[in-house]
Amino acid sequence: TVVLDGGQEVSADAVALALPAPAAARVLAELPTASRVLAQTEQADTATVVLGYPRAAVAGLPALAGNGMLVPSGSGTLLKAVTHLSTKWPHLDTGDDPDTYLVRLSAGRAGSSEAADLDDDALVTRLRADLARLEGIDAEPSHVLVRRWHTGIPQLTVGHVGRLRAVRAELESGWPGVQLVGASYDGIGLTSCIAS
Repeated sequence: TVVLDGGQEVSADAVALALPAPAAARVLAELPTASRVLAQTEQADTATVVLGYPRAAVAGLPALAGNGMLVPSGSGTLLKAVTHLSTKWPHLDTGDDPDTYLVRLSAGRAGSSEAADLDDDALVTRLRADLARLEGIDAEPSHVLVRRWHTGIPQLTVGHVGRLRAVRAELESGWPGVQLVGASYDGIGLTSCIAS
């Protein structure tokens, strides 16, 4: 039984806590192991920039034949990933604006506040410079959209599986029927979150 803020009670067979680990730690405050372990889960600030290019400006670039790339931490770039949205997802390639090619750039790494410290214009400038150097895309975008997530990516560090096992055991014992689901627990990709 879950008691809502207004005092209303909701009965259910199970409850899925689809919350980031720090928020779940607050909800589970009366479970000492769970709250302590979840509160200590590291998080990284992230930002994404979606750029729309006129198709004619990027036509024929070899990089656009693939879905994108991941950039290793030691590369010296702010850019951490590129997704060629119009290549990866055909419905975006033929959507509302078929004359625009869409690319998503990701920034933000664990232990670094560099992306978070830049304003939107500086972030876009830096990411576009990295993109030009790595993929040869240096055209002027016709569309720019910046989105930021403070503590947006959980860092599932060495020992995570064992710590999570202990958290779930305490949860099963103290609050049977309550499950932790999502990126903070079983992996950050969409497939992992759905399976979770």
